[in-house]
Amino acid sequence: MKIMTGNLMKELIETNIDYNNHFNRGTKMKKKELYIVIIVLLIISLLVSYLLYTHKNEISELQKDSMKIYVIAGSTLQEYGGVISCGYVITTKNNELIVVDGGIDADKQFLVEYIKRLGNGTVSHWYITHPHQDHVGALIQILQDDECDITIENLYYSFNSLEWYKEYDERGFETEQKMLNLLDSKKIKNKISCTKNQEIYMDNVRCDILKIADPEMINTDNGNDSSMCFKMTATDVNKSIIFLGDAYYYASIELLNDPQKLKADVVQMAHHGQNGVSKDVYIAIAPKVCCFNCPMWLYNNNPGSGYNSGRWKSIEVQNWVQELRAQCVLSFLGDRIIKFNQNGIEIEA
Repeated sequence: MKIMTGNLMKELIETNIDYNNHFNRGTKMKKKELYIVIIVLLIISLLVSYLLYTHKNEISELQKDSMKIYVIAGSTLQEYGGVISCGYVITTKNNELIVVDGGIDADKQFLVEYIKRLGNGTVSHWYITHPHQDHVGALIQILQDDECDITIENLYYSFNSLEWYKEYDERGFETEQKMLNLLDSKKIKNKISCTKNQEIYMDNVRCDILKIADPEMINTDNGNDSSMCFKMTATDVNKSIIFLGDAYYYASIELLNDPQKLKADVVQMAHHGQNGVSKDVYIAIAPKVCCFNCPMWLYNNNPGSGYNSGRWKSIEVQNWVQELRAQCVLSFLGDRIIKFNQNGIEIEA
């Protein structure tokens, strides 16, 4: 048996050490590469997750309604009296709450329920077309009730003076006096007396004031013809609704001075769809949807003696709507929701 010399033993040991060092370096390199691969995969995974999340949010934003218009049936329903009333609740894309008029005093319960459900008791913007009982009765009840926990951040209106109402609209003076005196209510944080052509921005909604109360307008149905008229547009989808209040003959003349501004997708029919603005105003608006805030008997012009036997122009106005090929929303059939979104206009019961 040969015995290894010292030099040979040394060479073998050094060779083994070199091999081990090379193996360790290789292992360390593989571990480093593995770490890099893991980090890259994590980055890719996070990036994909972020893109999916962003895309999902973009789809969600596109699917979100830009504007919801709640047409309140309330007291126009037969079971609640079948009376003339007008009230709307509107939500913007990011859920700011808007109220238009509100209805007769008996509609307070319906209105408060909507405000608490959709706005948690706060109305961001409240618009009044004119201070008649069938439009502001519910608002007056809310402002007079100390236990009614409702806050109005901004109230928009255009009123003539009390002296004017007393002289030229004696029939509505009692309600007009109450409403004007309640403008100092602590429930109202900010009061805005509107001006013609004023633009008001509310989230994604722009309100254009088209007509205001005019003390010189005294030769017609004075209290009604003093209605403030305005158009609200969901700017992100370019869909709009125009509110005419109880505008009448002379209001028609003023509105038609600038017919291009009247064009809208939805219209609140003037004076509950009877004896309101002229046919030419509706032609200029060219609506797709017409909202009749009225009881069935008024819609049918039937005070009790048969269809179209009354003194109102309800049937004539409905013929105008048919000529325009517009869809009707009738409050006496129950609450309705009109939605503006990327798909266009949707109506739900």
